[in-house]
Amino acid sequence: MADEKDLQQTPAEEEDDDLILLEDENGNVTRFPFLELVTVDSKPYAVLLPLDDNDEGGVVIVEVVDLGKETEHYDAVLDDALNERIFEQFRKEFSDSYDFG
Repeated sequence: MADEKDLQQTPAEEEDDDLILLEDENGNVTRFPFLELVTVDSKPYAVLLPLDDNDEGGVVIVEVVDLGKETEHYDAVLDDALNERIFEQFRKEFSDSYDFG
C-alpha cells in the first residue's frame, strides 16, 4: 500500500462507494472504498479511503494497471515524491468535493 495522507470525508461522500480489495504480502485482504481516479504523468491512480478506524482519515494511493479484458491490477506507489504529487493533484481536482482540513 502507498503512504496515507490526511483527508476528512464530507457527509455527501459517506454513501456506499465501490469497494476495492487489496491483498498485502502476507495474504491479508483489506477493503477500501474508491474515492477518485487521478491522472499524473499519463498514468491513472486510484485514491482510496481505508475502512480501518486506526488510519485517522488518511488515504491510500495505488496505480491502476489495465490488464485488458476489463481486468485491473493495483500497484503500490512507493516513491514518496510521486505519492505527494498525486495527492496534490487529487486535492486540486476535487477541492470542492472533500474537506481537506
